[in-house]
Amino acid sequence: MTRLLITRPKHDKGTYYLHEWSKEVIKSAEDHGWTVDKSDGSKATRAEVQSRLEKSPPNFVFFNGHGSESEMCGHNLETILDESSSHLLKGTITFARACNCVARLGKSAVGKGCRSFIGYVGEFWFPRINKFESNPLKDIAAKPVLEVSNQVPLSIIKNHTTSEAVDSARALAIKHISKLILSREPYDRAALKALSQNDDSLNYKGDGDAKIS
Repeated sequence: MTRLLITRPKHDKGTYYLHEWSKEVIKSAEDHGWTVDKSDGSKATRAEVQSRLEKSPPNFVFFNGHGSESEMCGHNLETILDESSSHLLKGTITFARACNCVARLGKSAVGKGCRSFIGYVGEFWFPRINKFESNPLKDIAAKPVLEVSNQVPLSIIKNHTTSEAVDSARALAIKHISKLILSREPYDRAALKALSQNDDSLNYKGDGDAKIS
């Protein structure tokens, strides 16, 4: 049975957006017959996540939240994985939708047996419009940026390779950028900046040919 472990804290506005935009990924995994283990909200803790990694090893790990070069955070910014625990990603393909994680955490994980670690070498960010903060899926500023980042896990679920998943996200980013580049709308300019920044930062460590099966 193919298994996805996804973390979705929602303790602030940014993580709440990621929580909601991850629903599409969960549905896709379930539609493809995967088992989905969710560490949601206040359950996105170090103890919870590391226990799941040890007891029910996933094929694919999808982290959402805040991060740094050396750690991934969960609920209330608790460190759920760092270089000392990166061995728990052994045998997985991992995507960290968070700032900076590829540089050291990804390198450490791959060095300890993670098949590939996808993420961002710099900041990952997206614009928001205040009136949509209670309904992130309708936020027209965030939509193109989060659609692009969702393309990575959606591609992995469809059994594309790591490099294909990254290329697919880049292609979608270019498509959105080409539509937004001439717009004078303030929220479109913000989305354009985020798309460009995130595209420059998207990278991976490990085997570009790694796929689920």
